[in-house]
Amino acid sequence: MPFTIIAANSADSHEIATLLHRSILELCTADHGNDPEKYEPWLKNKTAANIESWINGQGGVFTAIDPHRKVLGVAMGSPDGEVLLNYVLPDVRCMGVSKMLMRTLEDYFRDRGLDTARLKSTETASRFYHLIGFTETGEIETRRGMTFREFEKVL
Repeated sequence: MPFTIIAANSADSHEIATLLHRSILELCTADHGNDPEKYEPWLKNKTAANIESWINGQGGVFTAIDPHRKVLGVAMGSPDGEVLLNYVLPDVRCMGVSKMLMRTLEDYFRDRGLDTARLKSTETASRFYHLIGFTETGEIETRRGMTFREFEKVL
């Protein structure tokens, strides 16, 4: 499946919001257990308006798009090296989209002179981050009854 990674476009904010909602609801059930008390707060800030402000903000926001400009995945990194988003459509899971988005974020961090990337991972994504070279720091955070593990990677 061909796709390209590009800087996110605010015109895609509604499509990105839909992608985030689908990804969280369909792929992260191991974390939220289909419990609205867990996933509704997680989804609350995933609105088109917020996404547009993130795209126009200080961090790097990237999308994976197919040849028809359909958004397949989105990733966002802060200027200080934190991975803030990394989500794909359920239909393209395990097809290399998330891996390429992460490589793009790592390049974004290196271009800013950073030598470490860090993130907080759900249980769902922990295995993926291990596979692409991130290691757990030992820090664990619990929010809304869900566990988030801190990871880092030397770039």
